[in-house]
Amino acid sequence: MNILYHTYGKVHSTKGGTERTTITVATALTKLYGARCFSIYEAPADTPKEECFIKEFQWIPQKDLEKNAQVLRSIIVANCIDCVIVQGAFIHVPRFRAAVEGITCKVIFAHHFEPQWELVFGRFGKVIRYHPKSVMDFARWTKSIIMYPLTAMRKKRQLSSVYRAAYECADHVVLLCRGFIKPYGEFAGVHDTSKYVVIPNGLSFGVTPCFDELTKCKVALIVSRLDEPSKRLSLALRIWACVKQDPVAKDWTLRIVGHGNDRKLYEHIIRNEHIPDVTLEGRQNPVPYYKEASIFLMTSKSESWGLTLTEAQQMGVVPIAFDTYASLREIITDGENGVIINESDVDGYVCRMKELMSDNMLRQRMARQAVISTQRFSQERIAEMWWKLISEK
Repeated sequence: MNILYHTYGKVHSTKGGTERTTITVATALTKLYGARCFSIYEAPADTPKEECFIKEFQWIPQKDLEKNAQVLRSIIVANCIDCVIVQGAFIHVPRFRAAVEGITCKVIFAHHFEPQWELVFGRFGKVIRYHPKSVMDFARWTKSIIMYPLTAMRKKRQLSSVYRAAYECADHVVLLCRGFIKPYGEFAGVHDTSKYVVIPNGLSFGVTPCFDELTKCKVALIVSRLDEPSKRLSLALRIWACVKQDPVAKDWTLRIVGHGNDRKLYEHIIRNEHIPDVTLEGRQNPVPYYKEASIFLMTSKSESWGLTLTEAQQMGVVPIAFDTYASLREIITDGENGVIINESDVDGYVCRMKELMSDNMLRQRMARQAVISTQRFSQERIAEMWWKLISEK
């Protein structure tokens, strides 16, 4: 079975959740079922080819549908591809459908976000915070503010259309949880549900350590892209500042692992608001940080799955997150393997954090249960679900 994965950017393990999931599943399918996996991407990166891929191809899409189909078809035919998995790029599903016309090759669309999440990008708050760099830039910025209501309405219509086209052109549409099916269909204007398949993300790490072998410290951890509109790390810093006012948090530190466009914003907040015991670690392998951390913070406005939550649980780190997206409750059972806070309840978040910090027995019990609960998402189980979907006639 030859499988071609499409991602926007070149796949590498430190890029993001979609890329890590691609590597995890491709590696497991290769190891367990003898699959041969290939990668096709648009944006290059100065990183080596991941071992799970036999070959990589860079593709520059053209406006002409027929030209795209010819290029993609040549790759598919030359490498005897049996299945194409489009990782999140709605617009390319019709292009791959045209490319496989007349040949035996499935096209599966995997949506790695909560339905309509794409509308978050370019919201008015982000537009208004932009700082023009020239007179011409100021004019364009002013126009974008005036035109924003019309632009937002047009974008929503266009997005609904590509949701619908992706569903119609794919053999299957893979969503991360059952709660995403209804929102997808309603937004796309699609009443049929026969193509939906629910497959959660698998664990990022192949080996789950024994909790007793981990050396846990008084460390709170965030592993995240530094992107304020989606991740809301300014809120996490605000929460941390409140927690640090209590003596129970005296010896605790917060480490933030990740990179992104808003690093300077967070440096400014930490410096100007004198928030203590916070370090921005930059892009790093998160595993050593998970191994020593005791509490994991998430403040995202929404997530598709929240891969870092299961990563934290797998490493015995108790996660605490706002109740902002449907799949959260498929990962965390409040009070058992993590903590769920009502959206916008900052006081509740602070209170539960301090409770975890002060009660070692509670924290260790929840950490042990977190490790156990992640086995539902073992790489073997998730690979089995993918293999069943890919190989069915």
